[in-house]
Amino acid sequence: MSLKIPPPILTVVALLTMYGCTIFIPLWQFKTLWLVAIPLIIVAVIIGLLSVLALAKADTTVSPFTPEKTARLVTRGIYQYSRNPMYLSLLFLLIAAVFISGELSTSLVVIVFVLVINRYQIGPEEKILMHLFGDEYRHYCQRVRRWC
Repeated sequence: MSLKIPPPILTVVALLTMYGCTIFIPLWQFKTLWLVAIPLIIVAVIIGLLSVLALAKADTTVSPFTPEKTARLVTRGIYQYSRNPMYLSLLFLLIAAVFISGELSTSLVVIVFVLVINRYQIGPEEKILMHLFGDEYRHYCQRVRRWC
C-alpha cells in the first residue's frame, strides 16, 4: 500500500489542519451551521457502521492495509451504492467540520483529503482487488461509483 497512515488517523490530521486554517489562513468566516453539520455527522456514523458490518458479515478484512486478505468481494448492503463507503463516511465528517468551523479555508483540507485518499489508498486497493477478483470486480466498478 502507498499510504502508511491509517485513514482514521489521516482524518484526525485533517481535522487538526482545519483548526489551523481557522487561525492562520482565514478566508471567509460564516456562522456555524449546526443544522447542516449534525445530520452529516449522523449520516457519516451510519455509513461507517453499515460498512464495517457488511464486511464483518461477509467475513472479510476491514483493514485498509491488507486488501490482499480480502476473502470476498462485498457488493451488497451499503457497498451496492458506494465502492468506498468507509472513506465516504470520513469525508462526511470532514464536511461537517467545515460547517462547524465556520471558515471557508477549511474546505481546502477536504479537497486535499479526497485527493490523498484517492491516490494513496483507493488506487492501490483497487489494483489489488482487480488482481484478486478480475472481471467480477471490473463489472462491480462499472455499476457502482467510487465515492457515491
